[in-house]
Formats: sequence, structure tokens, C-alpha cells
Amino acid sequence: MAWPAHSADPDPRKIVEKSIANYEKDWNTVLAFTYTEQDVSNGASGRVKSMEVFQVSPLDGTPYSRMIAKNGNTLTGEDAGSEHEKYDKALESRNRETPEQHVRRLRKYQDERAFLREIPDAFDMKLLGHETLDGRANYVIQLTPQAGFIPKSKNARMFSDIEGKLWVDEQDLRWSKAVADVINTISIGWVLARIGPGAHITMTQVKVDDEHWMPKEIDVSGTARIMLVKNRTLDERVSYSGYKRVSPGAATSAAKNR
Repeated sequence: MAWPAHSADPDPRKIVEKSIANYEKDWNTVLAFTYTEQDVSNGASGRVKSMEVFQVSPLDGTPYSRMIAKNGNTLTGEDAGSEHEKYDKALESRNRETPEQHVRRLRKYQDERAFLREIPDAFDMKLLGHETLDGRANYVIQLTPQAGFIPKSKNARMFSDIEGKLWVDEQDLRWSKAVADVINTISIGWVLARIGPGAHITMTQVKVDDEHWMPKEIDVSGTARIMLVKNRTLDERVSYSGYKRVSPGAATSAAKNR
């Protein structure tokens, strides 16, 4: 159920700014968790084309994803051995890092979401009202590209080509849900792919403990032109579950011994 905004509501920009700061805090805290990621790709008929399941754990300061199942089957034999070898190589590579390389890898991880800080400057914001999601009150905020926005980072360039809506939990000021619609073609990489208008992206989050929120599901649908040659229908879903806190070093040992 939704209710309209009223004069006593806070400034939507301030709501979004605080929610982004909290998102970054939670993003950094994810290194205290191990969890499962499931990637599902559907074909044109809507049937599942591929499904991969990963166990994600912190490894020397950044997450490491290890495939544990594919297309409904737990990896065994050579497939499981191959994933174990990949883990060993990743661990060896990180053990060989110089202090400068270690800092650079950690900084790259930290910077992956830095472009979100540009959202308050990239969009005009309007508080549409309030809506209850999973029994919790949320602000509903419309995001419309702001004319004249000059991005500071590469990833922020897409903000001029999308419009969206945020559901921000009123108590915790976290994103319960975020929706983005592509209104102009978005380029990814250097002519590697272009996502056309009409593509739709939805992200939902869930509260995993008394303080932190983590991703629950990301859905992407639309049409992309790969290498500017082949059109591909996008129907991808990534879901996250089984968040469990790990003690320092425990995730590395657990992943190595599996």
C-alpha cells in the first residue's frame, strides 16, 4: 500500500545521500560474511539456459567466488578439482603480492561502488510517497536525469541514460529496492556491448542482522548488441542467500579445505 508524500517529509536528496553512505558501509562489511550467489540466465523462451552457484568468501581483503554447482548439479570430480586449483592459484597470487599491489587490489574493490556517490548530483529527485515492503515503511523516490550533469567517473556516465526509483527503508535508511530503466543506449566497455532503451534493472536488498543490509536479488532484462554485431536478449537473475558471519581468517581456511 502506498501513501502520498506530505510537507513533514524530509528532503529526498538528504534521504538518498544518507542511504548511499549506508550502502557503502554495508558494501565494506560484506567482507565479514560468507554467502551463496546463484546466477541464472534464461533463453528467449524464458526457460533456464544456464544456472551457476558460487560460494563467496573473503580472501585476503576482497571476496572470492568459487563455483560449487552448475545447472542443478553439485560439482564433483574434475570440475570440483578445477575450482580448487583456481582457488589455490588465487591464494598463491595474493600471497605473492607486494605491499603496493595489495593496496591497489583493495583500493580497486573499494572504488567499485564509488560512482554511486554521484547519484545526488546526477538526478533530480522527487519524493513520491511511502510504501510498505515486507512489512517495513519505505520512502519512494523518483530519480530523473539532471540536465547538464558532468560525471566524474566512468561508471557514472550511464546516469544520463537511465531513470529510476528508490525504495528507502524509513527506519534504517537502506535501499529495500532500486529500479532503473534505460532510456538511451548505454555502452559497456569500448564497443563491447550496447544496452538499448527499454532495458530494465531491479535490485532488492534484505536485512541480514541487527545493522546491515545485503543484496538479495538483481534482475536484468532487455536487449543488448554484443560487439556491435549480435543482438542478444537479456534475461539474467542473480540472487544472494545464506549470509553468515565469519571470524577473521576463518573464511580463507574454510574455502581452502572444501
